[in-house]
Amino acid sequence: MTVEYDLVIIGATAAARVAAIEAVNLQARVALVVSTLAGAQIHPQCDFYPDALAQIAKTTQTTRSRLQSPTSYPWKYAAAAIDRLDLQTNPAVLAAMGVDVIFGMGEFCRRPQLAFNVSDRYLRARKYLLATGSISHYPLIPGIQDAGFVGLDRLPDLAEREIPRRWAIIGSEAIGVELAQTFAKLGCQVTLIVETAQILPYENLDTANLIQAQLEADGVQIYLETTVTNVSRQDGSKLLATGGEPIAVDEIFIALPDRPLLEPFNLIGVGVEYSEKGISVDNKFQTSHRQIYACGSVCGNVLGGYHSQSLTQYEAKIAVKNALSRHPTKIDYRSYNNLPWAVYTDPPLARVGMTLMTAANSNPRDLIILTKCLKTSTQAILHDLNSGICRIVVTRTGQLVGAEIVGEHAPESIQILAIAIQQKLKVADLNAFPYLSPSYTEFIYQTVQEWYVYRRHHQHKSSWLDVWERFCQLFWWK
Repeated sequence: MTVEYDLVIIGATAAARVAAIEAVNLQARVALVVSTLAGAQIHPQCDFYPDALAQIAKTTQTTRSRLQSPTSYPWKYAAAAIDRLDLQTNPAVLAAMGVDVIFGMGEFCRRPQLAFNVSDRYLRARKYLLATGSISHYPLIPGIQDAGFVGLDRLPDLAEREIPRRWAIIGSEAIGVELAQTFAKLGCQVTLIVETAQILPYENLDTANLIQAQLEADGVQIYLETTVTNVSRQDGSKLLATGGEPIAVDEIFIALPDRPLLEPFNLIGVGVEYSEKGISVDNKFQTSHRQIYACGSVCGNVLGGYHSQSLTQYEAKIAVKNALSRHPTKIDYRSYNNLPWAVYTDPPLARVGMTLMTAANSNPRDLIILTKCLKTSTQAILHDLNSGICRIVVTRTGQLVGAEIVGEHAPESIQILAIAIQQKLKVADLNAFPYLSPSYTEFIYQTVQEWYVYRRHHQHKSSWLDVWERFCQLFWWK
């Protein structure tokens, strides 16, 4: 049976659902093929599972003495929260909106005409969108397959069995850092093992050390520049060999980057170019086949070095508009730096725009980093908070180009700076903005005051010297 559509979306991800809703809003006839694969991320909201766990760990204020006996309550709470989240965009809701939801694995065929074949149905469309996401990538560590391990896709299964008390988390992905702290707060014994010289390798060293210090204060044992060479079982425990004393744990969580889900869709047969990093797309999210578009982690795109839900959903909306519109929007991948991104530790880290590492490696005459500690803010004093920092990167003319916040409500506060950077505002604009006091956003205003402190300390430099330095930069030293 052949069915005609304006757009066929392939994927079981949250990005695929967002794309389907966007297509309906554009009054297109759309089909969503929910294609799942063993080992793939089956639940589209699975990425939020660690956040739900972290919330219950923080809000219940459970002491470790109360968690000496294994309990699955936090995991069941998290699973229930994810189910409630899923109700907003589940297949039934999409079907009620007018989306033709089709379950099953399928593949592209090009004869006699390009179509997507699934469940004995040939889906023909003006355009196709691949939003299949990524599949868990597991390391080739000797013995780990026999010993057993879990990844993000298998984490919800723990609600159905006794929760392990001793954990080893392998990998430097942000989700591993988040889960390490959450498990420790829930009373588990946690060991975090990374091959890099710091946790969160894409972050500024000072920021990574600040987060690491908090993890260690919560009881996480961290091994830096360490490689697991072998895993074995002994007396009911899993032993990890790292070159020193074996580490005995009950369960292993793998926090390594996922790989794009590409294989089952016959992309080669229809001429879609891709590599192990993902599908190749242009700045309109169009693949090498003019009718096929792709977005999200199946393209290998990352934000700040990590996969991001906000990035994939942003891409999904733009890709749908480009597929259905005669006037496509070209995306400058550099603009992704202006999308906010966060690590949901306690306290959380959030940043937007130019990173501190980039700013630190630039000419100090061109960029200035304004810094303020959270403990000096009104809200921190009232709530007795000592850990946190705000850094804002500006040019010599006061143009906002980047920001980073570590502290309570950092993901919410960074939104203000994200809008300011996208609107190309200056420090003076933020200074003129009224802030509630006490509030966590007031912390931004207090950091902005450091710009005026900097200006006062550099007033002694004569204007002719500034002009001469700039002249040398532009025409002589280069």
